[in-house]
Amino acid sequence: MRFSILGHMEVHDAVSLVDGPSANKVRTILATLLVRTNTVVSVDTLIEELWGEVPPRSALCALRVYVSQLRKFLAAHDGTPPRCRLVTQPPGYRLEVDEGGLDVIDFEQLCAAGRKSWAEGSLELAAKYYQEALSLRRGPILGDLRMGPVLEGARLRLEETWLAALERRVDVDLQQGRHLELVGELRELVNEHPLNERLGARLMIAMYRSGRTGDALRAYRTLRDSLIDQLGVEPGHELQLVQQAVLAADNEALIRADLWTL
Repeated sequence: MRFSILGHMEVHDAVSLVDGPSANKVRTILATLLVRTNTVVSVDTLIEELWGEVPPRSALCALRVYVSQLRKFLAAHDGTPPRCRLVTQPPGYRLEVDEGGLDVIDFEQLCAAGRKSWAEGSLELAAKYYQEALSLRRGPILGDLRMGPVLEGARLRLEETWLAALERRVDVDLQQGRHLELVGELRELVNEHPLNERLGARLMIAMYRSGRTGDALRAYRTLRDSLIDQLGVEPGHELQLVQQAVLAADNEALIRADLWTL
C-alpha cells in the first residue's frame, strides 16, 4: 500500500489506485495520521480536526467508529506483509508506514540526496534528484480535504518545503549555465508568488545572464513596488545585492552562490 498527499490524497494497492476511503471523516483521519506519520496523534487532536473547537458530545464514540472503519479499509487493501500499521497508543493513534509507502517521505529523501550531490559537486545528479522530488507533486496539496489546524499547518509546511526544493533546483540549473531556459519558468513563478524575493532574485540573475539587463532591472522595480505597496517594506539584503551586481555588471558577484542562495 502506498499513500500520496502531495496533491489530492490517493491510496494505491499493489496494482492500482484504490477507491476510498469514501467517508469524508475517515479520509480526514487518514490524512491527519499521514502528515504525522510514525508519531502519535492524540484523540483530542483528531477530534478538533474533525469537528473544530466545539465537538458534539458523541465525538469520542464517533471517532472510535471512524478509526474502526479505517482499520478495515487498510486491512482490505494492504499487502502481506503489511506496509502500514494503525497502532493504538495513548493518548491516541499512530500510523506506521514503511519506506516507499508515502510520497512525502520519498520527497524528503530525494531532496536530501540532491543536497548531498550538490555539496559533492555533482550538479547533474543533484538536478536529477530535485526534479524527481518535484515531480511527485500532482496538484494542490491535500486539496480535496476540509482542513482543520493540523492539516492546514501541514499543507503550509509542505508548500514551503516544495518551493524551497524548486529554488534549489533553479540554483543548480543557474550554476550549470541554463539561464536561457529558466527565464520563462521563473517569470511564471514570480507571477504566482509576487512577493517572493528569492524567486525575484533568481529571475533577475537569469535575465541578466541572458543579456537582458533592462528586463532584470524592471523585474527588480516591479518587485520593489509590490513590497512597498503591499507590505510597506523595502527589498531585503539578498535582492539588493543582486540589483547592485546587475547595475555594476559584476559577473563575478552574480556567479557567487553565497550571494543568492540561502
